Amino acid sequence: MKYLFGPVLSRRLGLSLGVDLLPPQKVCSMDCLYCECGKTDRKYLTMERREWVPTDGVKRELEDLLRDESFYVDYVTLSGNGEPTLHTKFGEIARFVKELRPDLKVALLTNASTLHMEEVLRDLRWFDLVSPSLDAVSEEVFKRVNHPARGLTAKKVLEGLQKLKDHFGGEIWLETLFVKGVNDTPEEVEKIGEWVHRLKPDRWQLNTVVRPPAYNVRGLSEEELLDIAKRVGYPKTDIVCYNYLRLEDIKGVPSRAGEVEKRLLEMVKRRPSPLEEVKRALKLTDEGLEEVLEKLQREGKVKVETFEGKRYVVSA
Repeated sequence: MKYLFGPVLSRRLGLSLGVDLLPPQKVCSMDCLYCECGKTDRKYLTMERREWVPTDGVKRELEDLLRDESFYVDYVTLSGNGEPTLHTKFGEIARFVKELRPDLKVALLTNASTLHMEEVLRDLRWFDLVSPSLDAVSEEVFKRVNHPARGLTAKKVLEGLQKLKDHFGGEIWLETLFVKGVNDTPEEVEKIGEWVHRLKPDRWQLNTVVRPPAYNVRGLSEEELLDIAKRVGYPKTDIVCYNYLRLEDIKGVPSRAGEVEKRLLEMVKRRPSPLEEVKRALKLTDEGLEEVLEKLQREGKVKVETFEGKRYVVSA
């Protein structure tokens, strides 16, 4: 599959089928310090909205997979290698999924850079869930942590988040990813907390650097995140980076040998995945996972790397 990846086991969304609406070189409106997809080349650090990949090609892949009504995921998620709302037809693709499979939920993971645009807000009506990011409120910290494209400001992000709150009828899960020594100061946490209480999202989800990041930065400990959660005091707060889903709460994916290899390659195609998550998503034992990894490493398809004491599977 060229535009779909997974299903992957997401800490936040359960079993999720990813839809990538951007080309392999990563197109994004930000170049975040912590991004697990790597750095954004200056050539593709942009606010330009256009049909970055063929809409018809994305629809064909979705139809081939979703027309089988036994295929189940908790969410079909527009995310991938950059900012999905930069694709001008992202709403049309969400609508296509809802018309093809009304039983499935559709989610959007966004950095919130385009939510101030009326045409983007209109397309959100096809989504059940939007999970936007808010990593900073002050302009100085926003520039440091998110490295925005020219013309994008923290003020525009906040404006977009307020419009989302005022006009979107589905669930909003606001995510803040904290980077050690950058956006975790008491002053910035207080500003972020004020906006969390103002926006009143269905969930406020705290995250930090747990996968290999684009730049040489570090994450916060679970205790530090708990301290931030207590200081802000928002009642619907999750710390998502140190928790794993229970497999019995979701439906599994096929575990035949060839299918396992295919699913594993799809999982790591766009971002490194921890060994534990890969094992759980594919319902493998430790021995089974090692066997699959040895084969794929011999074939030069994946690598296993270590970051801060945790092993990750990376596409070779």
